[in-house]
Amino acid sequence: MLESIYQDSLIKAKLKEFILLVSKSTEAPNELDFLSAIFKPTEVAFKKVIQQNLFTNLSVDELASLTQMSTSSFKRKFKEVFEESPKKYINTKKIEKAVELLQNTNDRVSDVAYDVGYDSLATFNRNFTDLVGKSPSDFRLDQNEKSLN
Repeated sequence: MLESIYQDSLIKAKLKEFILLVSKSTEAPNELDFLSAIFKPTEVAFKKVIQQNLFTNLSVDELASLTQMSTSSFKRKFKEVFEESPKKYINTKKIEKAVELLQNTNDRVSDVAYDVGYDSLATFNRNFTDLVGKSPSDFRLDQNEKSLN
């Protein structure tokens, strides 16, 4: 009986040591994702819902509903997991994707806005300009000029 308790304690200590070593490794992100999935399955499920709905036009209330949380609990959990508010994080990710599309496709700006989850071109233009420092059209013109040089 005493030997069993000792073995359990030893296993737990070695596991903690392993986790600390992995977290300090340069290869940590992949291993940490794996360990996160084991030790924090609800957080992984939470992130999955967010990632699957990142480019939709769902409200924070609707995202909260998908995660089966109240809006206030959702916002608190979101800030804990992503270290910023849902609105800021989602807008940033949408604009990052829009930048990629504007650089790599010839899609119209309005199509890009729709593809990344904006229903309003005006809102898309405002958010894009706030984050990138120029309008989507000006950004694309600059990119085209750079590719010609």
